[in-house]
Amino acid sequence: MISLETLRQFARAAHAQLARTRDIGAFELYCSSADHLVARLNYTSDLPSRGLEECKSLNAAGFALRIVMRADPHQTGYAHVAGDFRSGALREALAAARAAVVRDPHFPGLPADPQPLAERRSDPAHDLLTASDQQVIDSAWAALSSAGTAFAKRTPLKLAHPGLIIGGDFSLIRDRVAIASSALPEVRTDENAYFSASVTALIEALDAKGTATAIGTSRSELERAQRLGRDAVLRALELRHGERPPAGDYRVVLGPQPIAEILNYMVMGSLTTGAFQTAGSAYTGRFGDTVMDARLTLSDDPLAAQGCVRRTITCEGLPARRTVLIDRGKLVGLLSNHYDLHRLLNDERRDEKLGPAAPAALNLQANSGYRLGDGAVRRFDGHPASVGTNVIMSATGGVSDRELIAAVRNGIYVGRVWYTYPINGQRAGDFTCTISGDSYVIRDGRLAAPLAPNCLRINAHIEQVFKAPLAVGRKSEPAIVWGAPEAYWVPALAITSLTLTSVNPA
Repeated sequence: MISLETLRQFARAAHAQLARTRDIGAFELYCSSADHLVARLNYTSDLPSRGLEECKSLNAAGFALRIVMRADPHQTGYAHVAGDFRSGALREALAAARAAVVRDPHFPGLPADPQPLAERRSDPAHDLLTASDQQVIDSAWAALSSAGTAFAKRTPLKLAHPGLIIGGDFSLIRDRVAIASSALPEVRTDENAYFSASVTALIEALDAKGTATAIGTSRSELERAQRLGRDAVLRALELRHGERPPAGDYRVVLGPQPIAEILNYMVMGSLTTGAFQTAGSAYTGRFGDTVMDARLTLSDDPLAAQGCVRRTITCEGLPARRTVLIDRGKLVGLLSNHYDLHRLLNDERRDEKLGPAAPAALNLQANSGYRLGDGAVRRFDGHPASVGTNVIMSATGGVSDRELIAAVRNGIYVGRVWYTYPINGQRAGDFTCTISGDSYVIRDGRLAAPLAPNCLRINAHIEQVFKAPLAVGRKSEPAIVWGAPEAYWVPALAITSLTLTSVNPA
């Protein structure tokens, strides 16, 4: 990765050069260096396999330039350059930006913040910024080894063809940015690093599947993640020979991972100014209304103490701040970048799109404008979008997992889902997902038997999940949604009734 000081020096020099350019009324320079390292597990007991695939490193470094023409403040041009931080590259980008100038009548000007930022304190996440590729690879191999050891010791029978499959990945995500703008008093910089790890164990001979995950911001947490292989195998063995209940309406406990999946694919995309401005939100016309149970509060916090996506500035150079989205069930906030916020606030149909309960004076801020590539790294060739960081759902009046299960009494505990997606478009709020593993049948208020993986599919509406849960969990736990830019901390919820349909076995 390119050092933060190199990015800062280039941004300062570019600022001085652009400020002297006569035909430009305003400018914004975004520099970044990002690295997404992936060590993917791929072990099969009955077929030749490498165990760990070749480690993949997705690197991206460069800068993007946006200019505003002095003659017309609605004329803007954009260009980006990869891998070159010389003064000549800036001249090339400036020429390309001039050639690409278009007039945007909705352009509100560049994001501005006249106050200098307070100096950032040292962050414990920085020890992952200097972690080597080998440390990630070693942790992945150790997880695979712990899975094999646990399987050899704990398998109840000597199986000729066990069909043991270990999949998953160890990912290290890290980025650095420097932003120079004519609308900011200084060059602003930020850097962050964290890892996520997920291991799934599938034992085909036992029709069993178990998963273990971890997320963290330090090398010590990465080393502790080596136990995930063992944990996944032990969970799979616990879930062997699961039952296949018939289709029907069931009381259900949704664990943290299913709640995170539903939030990620069905809710977060609806809680943006852009979704409201295009009338594509599942909550269109309901800003200020009660959209969830009064026990639930949902927020996004890039500075959360327990968070792993730690950011002090947005990719628009503005201070990163906590955004309360839903406060005790009421929709009170939206994720936004600078442009989408302006579009919504000045929309002639704003009142209709927000709804009658929206306050006359909206306190919406551009706290969430991030330029992201695939996954969560900040990239120079992205454009600011409204994206979360650490999404935290908290609950008042929460109970323990045992009490959630007791409240359901007879039903299904759903520990993991996949293939979650909207049905009938985002605005409808309908979704489907498949119960993929880590799940149980509940009888008489207890976990009575494992549920066979991939035997049932959920078809529901988001209000069935969040509007009036039977009970809410006490503790918000970390949950990973594969490929999502956000990290999640959410409780389990007990749901009065969800429709489950059968999935035909292959």
